[in-house]
Amino acid sequence: MRKESFFVILFAFVAVGCSSRTMATIKEFPLLKGTRWVYSYRAYQPSISNPRQIARATYQLTDTVTDTEFVSPYFIAHVQSVWKLVQSDSGWMEDFISNQPNETWYVVNGQQVFGSKQAIDIKNINTDDLLLDYDFPLVVNKNWCPMKVDFKDPTHKIANCQSAGKREITNQSTLETPAGKFDNCYDMVDYFNDGNFYQKFCNGVGIVSLQFDHAGTPFGFEQTLTHFSAGAQ
Repeated sequence: MRKESFFVILFAFVAVGCSSRTMATIKEFPLLKGTRWVYSYRAYQPSISNPRQIARATYQLTDTVTDTEFVSPYFIAHVQSVWKLVQSDSGWMEDFISNQPNETWYVVNGQQVFGSKQAIDIKNINTDDLLLDYDFPLVVNKNWCPMKVDFKDPTHKIANCQSAGKREITNQSTLETPAGKFDNCYDMVDYFNDGNFYQKFCNGVGIVSLQFDHAGTPFGFEQTLTHFSAGAQ
């Protein structure tokens, strides 16, 4: 039944002109409506009551694809995030959740997936204004600049991000995770002067883990996938 549903969806998209490359990309990064990722999110930062001490907290983060739309030539997926506090130390920032993004829009164009924390204007989509999150196919040593323009100065185009801002694929492996064992997984690094972002992405699943540790002030987080369920229509 599940396989039949996939082919029904596939036929529907092709019927309205969605390219085969876009369909292949959606297969690598599953963005059909109803797809859900549940993560354990562990964060640390200086304690509010005593900045010399470190306070830690654990959250459950649930990301769900709630809506999808095809606007030729783009496939658009809307992901909503729900945060739930599991445990926190004394001195933890009580308004942490309110400062976290709770919506993401993905725009798929062929083999590229762009992301935005702001709602997409479907009548005026300009991918130069979006982050290039993924450039498929993923292969070791491949790299790209997620930002094409400086968001603080949109008139300034970023031609070179080798020193800061570059995303690079550094390794391919099979991963054992709390959510299961996944093949075709890739380690990615986003290079920044104040600390690198480390990501593990598995084809057919999506983001399996994220990690960041600030190079100066002691704060950071580790996000690990604990449950994944593919969407179906």
